[in-house]
Amino acid sequence: MTNLEALIGEVEPYTVSQYAYSKRLLDAGLSESGAYSAGNKRDIARCAVSILVSLLPLTGDRTGKTSQQYSREGLEDRIQQLCEENGLDLPEGLAVPTVEIHPSII
Repeated sequence: MTNLEALIGEVEPYTVSQYAYSKRLLDAGLSESGAYSAGNKRDIARCAVSILVSLLPLTGDRTGKTSQQYSREGLEDRIQQLCEENGLDLPEGLAVPTVEIHPSII
């Protein structure tokens, strides 16, 4: 399996252009055709998170005869899953909100 195939696998079922995959891999210092290894797992996840975050403002995409709709909640869930599995921080704006209850209120 190549780094490109591993990245496509992490982004599925969403699809983006070949250029988006290539750019993220190059930015991470990885070759598309390089052999994927467990040592690349975190870098591949970081690339996938970057791609998925870029889809958040969109509601869908149409290319030729195919189209896909995006669920913001589904994208956020996948991003959170990738971050948790790979020890990555959630991108800014996606952090799970927390509520702190002061003891004097109870």
